[in-house]
Amino acid sequence: MMRGKGERLALALFRAWGRGESTNPAHLGGGAIARDRTKLRQDTMKLLPVLEPGDQPRKATWYTLTPPGDSPCARVGHSCSYLPPVGDAKRGKVFIVGGADPYRSFSDVHTMDLGTHRWDLAPCKGLLPRYEHASFVPSCAPHTIWVFGGADQSGNRDCLQVLNPETRTWTMPEVTSPPPCPRTFHTSSAAIGNQLYVFGGGERGAQPVQDVNLHVFDANTLTWSQPETVGKPPAPRHGHVMVAAGTKLFIHGGLAGDTFYDDLHCIDINDMKWQQLSPTGASPTACAAHSAVAVGKHLYIFGGMTPTGALDTMYQYHTEKQHWTLLKFDTVLPPGRLDHSMCVIPWPVTCTSEKEDSNSLTVNCDAERGDSTDKGVTQGSDSQEHSQPDTLLCFVFGGMNTEGEVYNDCIVTVVD
Repeated sequence: MMRGKGERLALALFRAWGRGESTNPAHLGGGAIARDRTKLRQDTMKLLPVLEPGDQPRKATWYTLTPPGDSPCARVGHSCSYLPPVGDAKRGKVFIVGGADPYRSFSDVHTMDLGTHRWDLAPCKGLLPRYEHASFVPSCAPHTIWVFGGADQSGNRDCLQVLNPETRTWTMPEVTSPPPCPRTFHTSSAAIGNQLYVFGGGERGAQPVQDVNLHVFDANTLTWSQPETVGKPPAPRHGHVMVAAGTKLFIHGGLAGDTFYDDLHCIDINDMKWQQLSPTGASPTACAAHSAVAVGKHLYIFGGMTPTGALDTMYQYHTEKQHWTLLKFDTVLPPGRLDHSMCVIPWPVTCTSEKEDSNSLTVNCDAERGDSTDKGVTQGSDSQEHSQPDTLLCFVFGGMNTEGEVYNDCIVTVVD
């Protein structure tokens, strides 16, 4: 399959990070990167409306966030997690953990406070540098972030680490059973309850691990297991998305060698039966290094890499109707990207308006978070300032295009 120069460069970066080789642009033929390609694509981002603190976002619109403070530098392969408020805090935070650029891998943690709308570099010590790792927030410890696997320039990892934001420390739990073999496995959405589910991942270069077992880590018992499954599992792959919705795990896309996948697989943890689905609608193209989140009965997939370039599209999948929809937007689309990170956040809305926007979706997230920090919704006359229920946003940070440009932008859109 023919590929353009930009695609070959992106694949070279993708594969070099996966096998722990040098990412010096001179070694990859990426002189364009050396000429400051890690800048934000200002021309496109200026066309996206800015969502200011308290604004009510509209559906079918991409926004950029421009919070002040110590923001993360441009990177790929990082994780993105939302943690609810703790103690006296009124709002939760978004955590950007690790990642890499063409020169190094990171061990830092940045937070965006949804109350103050500021970035901060969290003084958290102890994280081993890593990128393309998995992250999850277990129900038994909902104010901690756990990471597994990934890689740095020396090779792949198979260890787990836990961040306690209150103590600002990373620890390595004493796991009492053997972990899966070292691998890259870039997801923040493959957990149900206390358990992280791992399937596939990158081994070396463009090759995935040749392991089709489903691995399960239990954060409560600190054990790994490989439950027996029935049915035919997906072919070995890496760069796929794996996302949990209810008791089901969905796998889409990925890469093995020069083969890009467009298939969709599902396994229900109640019966552990693999199924390859045949959904209706406008299905996503074969791609890898995309991102996914689940909101209720819907999955959302954004971005990724194809044989012809990086994607700027977002798809919605209805898990009960088994139907794909290509979402259309009223604004320009953000720059296409791969190896970014994505999570869902509750956006606080405080507005002064005569009439609530009928095109916006508002969802009260208090019951889902299990707290009462935002339960009050002030009712008053049409012209009074009042607090609206939170709006759910899909939050995207960073990534890169197929020309080697690495992003540090922050973009959001409403999901339902």
